[in-house]
Amino acid sequence: MEKKIGDDLVLVPLANSVVQMDRVFSLNELGAFVYSLMNDCISEDDLLRHIISEFDVSDNEAADDLNTFLSEAVTNKIIEVY
Repeated sequence: MEKKIGDDLVLVPLANSVVQMDRVFSLNELGAFVYSLMNDCISEDDLLRHIISEFDVSDNEAADDLNTFLSEAVTNKIIEVY
């Protein structure tokens, strides 16, 4: 389940229709932006290009932010790598 609160996106996992409160995640504006793009199954390079065009950041900062987000998202099982 997802809920937009200001610029943040809160992800609340459900298991058998029960909210898993110990696994609630809040994504900042960048995280919410990347998460929304990932529904289209685009590549990491495409994600990076979208971040650079949407936010006022350098290429290196965008790459660092994306890598941090992806690493934390995999670790916290927000996304799965195939």
